[in-house]
Amino acid sequence: MMPGTNSFGKSRLVRGFSFLLLGALFCACNAEEPWTTLKGEAQGTTFTITYLDSLGRDLSTPVDSLFRVVDHSLSLWDSTSTVTRFNAAADTFVANDRHFQVVLALSRQFWSESEGAFDPTVLPLVRAWGLGKEGRAALDTSSIMELRKCVGMDLIRWPPSWDGSRFRKEEPCVQFDPNGIAQGYTVDMLAMLLEVRGIDRYMVEVGGEVRASGTNERGTAWTIQIDKPMEGSEHVQQAVVPLAGRSMATSGNYRKFIEVGGKRYGHTIDPRTGRPAMNSLLSASVIANDCATADALATAMMVMGTEDAKVWLDARQDVEAYLITDDGRSGYEVWTTRAWPVTVP
Repeated sequence: MMPGTNSFGKSRLVRGFSFLLLGALFCACNAEEPWTTLKGEAQGTTFTITYLDSLGRDLSTPVDSLFRVVDHSLSLWDSTSTVTRFNAAADTFVANDRHFQVVLALSRQFWSESEGAFDPTVLPLVRAWGLGKEGRAALDTSSIMELRKCVGMDLIRWPPSWDGSRFRKEEPCVQFDPNGIAQGYTVDMLAMLLEVRGIDRYMVEVGGEVRASGTNERGTAWTIQIDKPMEGSEHVQQAVVPLAGRSMATSGNYRKFIEVGGKRYGHTIDPRTGRPAMNSLLSASVIANDCATADALATAMMVMGTEDAKVWLDARQDVEAYLITDDGRSGYEVWTTRAWPVTVP
């Protein structure tokens, strides 16, 4: 899992999926057409929502409310959130929270499809490696291996009489970390918020995870930037991708590291081994119909590494990917799926 990455290779705050909304900005962006842009801070990052509404509605209030509802469901920083209470439970947990139920079910699906590369139960290992909100922890190999018994989406069970609200942990130490999918899921919920109001030309972006529909204010496809895989906070354009009617998310493994015994390791923890994923893949961008899928699979790609990701992607018809790999000569190699849209260098 990548516990700390946003799209475009930006580092997500590894403290968790926390909520902060500082006054969304509302503006009319085009005097001839009622385009609206909402901007602000939420979930420990920034968001931008641009849409065309013939009624000129300011949707900042429902957007604010949606962020708060999702945060109360999935935030590791909210002591009363559903996911926090689930993590504190020893065995059986009852939750009527629809967002939690859906994200848990989606996570189980992507865990299975990726053969364990995407696994939100990796949280105990993340914390043991010092990547979670608890701060840097001393590395102890035996402890790391012991924690592997806590990892695996199959350790969260729905009883046969499942009514959608009862869950059971096979091990008390099982923890669920929605960060690898939550922002993509939030983007999808925001897009739904617009669509149920009859809005079909929009771009929704949260922390770099993007969903776009229709055309932009110029009447052309929305364009989304992919960053060069560079250390530091600067965002330099690698490519620009046209996006219409789909979603894109990017995970990167080059902006932040941990150092153990003088060696640097990326922030991607492989839940299958309990250790950092040591591979040459620097960045994975995924295009899918919905943003939750793009978000989760971009994370999975970083665990798989370039070659395994290529094999996995060749068997899929529903997603496209753009992989940037360290060529071992201080440069990069780019590989894309066959149907990846033509990018602008």
